[in-house]
Amino acid sequence: MGTDHPSLHEAVVRFTQAQQAHGVPAGTIKQYRLVNNRLAGRFQGRQVAGIRESDLADFLYGDGGILVGRGPKTGTSYRSAINALFRYAKHKGWIRQELRCPKSPFRERGAPHEIAPTRLQEDELGLLIEKAEHPILRCMIAVAASTALRISDIRKIKLSDIDLQTGDLYVWVLKTGRFDALPLTLDLEEEIRRYLAWYTKDSAIPTAERIYLFPGWSRRNAAGTGYVYYVPDPTKHCSYMWATERLKALLVSCGIHLEAGEAWHAIRRSVARIYFDRLRDEVSHDHALRETMVFLGHKNQETTERYLGLQAEVAARNTRLRGQRFLTRSAAGAVRAIR
Repeated sequence: MGTDHPSLHEAVVRFTQAQQAHGVPAGTIKQYRLVNNRLAGRFQGRQVAGIRESDLADFLYGDGGILVGRGPKTGTSYRSAINALFRYAKHKGWIRQELRCPKSPFRERGAPHEIAPTRLQEDELGLLIEKAEHPILRCMIAVAASTALRISDIRKIKLSDIDLQTGDLYVWVLKTGRFDALPLTLDLEEEIRRYLAWYTKDSAIPTAERIYLFPGWSRRNAAGTGYVYYVPDPTKHCSYMWATERLKALLVSCGIHLEAGEAWHAIRRSVARIYFDRLRDEVSHDHALRETMVFLGHKNQETTERYLGLQAEVAARNTRLRGQRFLTRSAAGAVRAIR
């Protein structure tokens, strides 16, 4: 790879190494590498200096192009990855002029129409907790229903994050990159104490190994039988697949229907709406919206409105009023308001 005229594949490898050396976030590195590796696979054996704008256009928008049928945001993301690669190539002197991806000659498909998300009622959330047979699943649902935390954050809660003396739950929120000290509600404290009784007494897990609140599972082989079984392993956290598969099965057993692709996030949205509705009865709409935004850890109000499903309420208003009389006339011609 010491050549001054690297192949496209070599350029991708060296670009990725440079990103890692400069501390680029791992998620960005992974995304850029996936896109640029596909580009290198399309033009195997070609030097980076031999790639032309027409090649990029064909790769993105031609027959079987990776952006055919994709939305505008995906197009922007893919072009950014490729542009960054060729910007680095220009910096290294592998190409004379910086090469940039052309915009699509066609109108990129917009975002699909969003369906109204499912919102669970308080009694349905309570039913899920009561019907969850496994202690791990029950407590995870209780945490989600009392904090509106994302499942990615719930799974990684450690035993040391819980302080029952002060009534706080310290959570590292992955999306915001900061710790948040959440107050334990009375309901959640009772559920956690119940769960810890099982975790510390009935699970037979050695105390020294208890790191994560919701343990993962390790595979074991039964000696001389060929059978495989799994045991709780609190040195690693519970997997997303384990938690999601069991939640979906529980929803079915409780007769609760969710749309395709909905699972733990339906609980988060539902809790947010319950919280908002309670506040709205006590304070102003705007105050309730701002406090719910803080409750969810959102950075902007628009995201919170989407979670609360307020767009659906706006659509319902428009349907109710469009083409209808807002003021009706009596037989005598007097105007009277609709009741």
